[in-house]
Amino acid sequence: MKLMKNRNRIQAFFLAVLLLSPLQAQSADRKTARNYFDKGLAAEQTEEWHTATQYYLESVRENPAFVDAWFHLAQVSYLLGEPDLALQYLSSAEKLEKTNSRIMNLKGLIFLSLGQPENASEIFNQILAVYPNDVSAHFGLAELQLLDGRFSGAKKEYEEALKRQGDNKKALLSLALLCAYTNDFTAAQTYLRRALNYYSSDSTVHYLSALISCMKGDLQNAETQARISVELNKDSNQGYKLLSQILYYQGKYQEAIDLCDYQIAKDRTDSISWYLKGLSLKKQGNISDAVKTWSKGLEISPQDELMRMTLELEARDSLSLEDPRRALWAEYHVNIADQASERYDGTGASYEYQRALRIDPENRKARMAYANMLELNGMHELYLEQLKFVAEGSSLKDTSEGKKASEDAVKRAETKLSDTIEAYSSLLSETLAKKWDIQSFYLDKIRWNIAVFYEERPMNFVHADSDYLTAMAASDIFRGVAQTSVQTNPLPVSGYGEAFRNARTKGYDYFVILSLEEGTDDITLNAVMYSARTGTETEKLSFYATGNNRYSTVLRRFRNAVLENLPVRGKIIRRKAKTVIVDLGKSEHIVNGAEFQIVRKGRISTADTGTGLTYRDDDVLGKITITECGEEISEGIISLSGFYDKVNDDDEVVLLSLPEIKSEPAIDTAPVADAKGNVVVNQKPEAETPLNAEIRKAVSHPAILELIQNIY
Repeated sequence: MKLMKNRNRIQAFFLAVLLLSPLQAQSADRKTARNYFDKGLAAEQTEEWHTATQYYLESVRENPAFVDAWFHLAQVSYLLGEPDLALQYLSSAEKLEKTNSRIMNLKGLIFLSLGQPENASEIFNQILAVYPNDVSAHFGLAELQLLDGRFSGAKKEYEEALKRQGDNKKALLSLALLCAYTNDFTAAQTYLRRALNYYSSDSTVHYLSALISCMKGDLQNAETQARISVELNKDSNQGYKLLSQILYYQGKYQEAIDLCDYQIAKDRTDSISWYLKGLSLKKQGNISDAVKTWSKGLEISPQDELMRMTLELEARDSLSLEDPRRALWAEYHVNIADQASERYDGTGASYEYQRALRIDPENRKARMAYANMLELNGMHELYLEQLKFVAEGSSLKDTSEGKKASEDAVKRAETKLSDTIEAYSSLLSETLAKKWDIQSFYLDKIRWNIAVFYEERPMNFVHADSDYLTAMAASDIFRGVAQTSVQTNPLPVSGYGEAFRNARTKGYDYFVILSLEEGTDDITLNAVMYSARTGTETEKLSFYATGNNRYSTVLRRFRNAVLENLPVRGKIIRRKAKTVIVDLGKSEHIVNGAEFQIVRKGRISTADTGTGLTYRDDDVLGKITITECGEEISEGIISLSGFYDKVNDDDEVVLLSLPEIKSEPAIDTAPVADAKGNVVVNQKPEAETPLNAEIRKAVSHPAILELIQNIY
């Protein structure tokens, strides 16, 4: 009987469970604000920001008074790089809970990302006045210190935070990164060990441990830590990217390729993996597949400028001029140039047309557009030379149409071109070059020899080998500057000493050591220019840019800055009595009334310190005042320094002064300083564009700041 009662009780229990199950399932499936919020938290913990955003939006839709959901929605938007939107969401949380310190801290960080450090500082200090143990406020103040490049101040704030929370992950990892960034690897390792003890199963800790090992140059340990990181979080894109770079720098090119393929299969738009795969193929000697890989990557991510520069430098050397892909790659620059022209950015358009012609010299559209720019700026002789080049190339390609023009259209275009050449040839029959029978476009105008070096660094964390690439690009960008010869050493140097010895031994005038720092959306080109004769520092340069075309922007600004340090120099190439011809003209910004000093051949040197030139007074032979300017040569009258006439062909001339130039210079690719190193010609100002406006208000910050900001 008792057994029967127990059996009935058990049956009743299971019957109750069965009856309740639909109700429980219905309750579990009910979509509540809390359910959405919990799903959002889970997505946020695995760095699935977009998914988390979706759940948080659903949560606040169900319950508009859910403060936590509004806060996390703002936090995820901030992590996605949408500070304006984050501030909007945060205002909703602030209305519901005004005195919450976490809301104020996030607001301070958002102000930081919006470029409002004063507002951010005020908020963090307000928090600490009320809550002196608030570690997040110390983190905010630390980021303010980093923004100004004050590493010791940032370290102090992180230490203050660590005093209050000895196991705080962000404090430990931030201190480890800061110490490694300032080459204090012993202290960095101490903080890392503590972080690993507390958070041994955290993927981010192992990722940053791998990163610091890379900075130290310990690639073997870096590989171990990176593999642990991706094992703990198989969805960690940053972990896989770091591991593939570590494999590349260790010479494990096939493994790097396999990992890049894995990343590309997950995300076709991953330009860094396309780029690194191409580099690895190149290292294996497979140039053809490397070019194909970069080309495919650029079809998917056309804004990756470093990949584009790598492709173009390699393609120019390895592909035949008839390769049809050249026209496709050139067309990208033609389109960018056309957009620059629409913004009245003449120098930007000129730069892009020249880039197009370097990759595809037979591109008719680019050459005609560049020729028209020269003609518009009054450079008629150069314009005619470009037209002749087009006319001589009967098979020149015009990629502007996409299909062959009709025979009639071709004939009309060729007739128009022929007529224009004939008309300009007639108009230019009385130029200085004709008068003196000088082939001005074949003159050797090189007066400055500059070497570009880059130092050996453990790793570059966005684009691998970016220092090498930038050094090669820096010399390439000077190709259109007639007065300079810029050469890049393809191998890294150990430091200043090796660079100085190399440059002095080979007789360069100046040498430059440069490096590139990359963030996700910004870039900084740092360079130091030295005299190759004395080894003294000429100028320290730094160029920051963000947004689209940032790489080409910093390269162009670097070129202009170097040219501003170079005095205008030339030489006498012909003389009749007191009238001389010098190999300088409008293309070097020379105008009538310009004054030059004549210096005996071979007696000019760079200044011992700073910019400018040095030469002995007894080597000064006289002065020249320019009376007529051509585009490549100018005519002037000599006034002698002494009783005896010692002026001969090939004696050098250096610029003393220029009359005020009322019109803008025609081109921005010539030295612009006088003999003392003072800038006498203002290069064409870049057109006012959103990018340039952003550059003006943007402030460069250390690359480490972005890493620290992503620790949470």
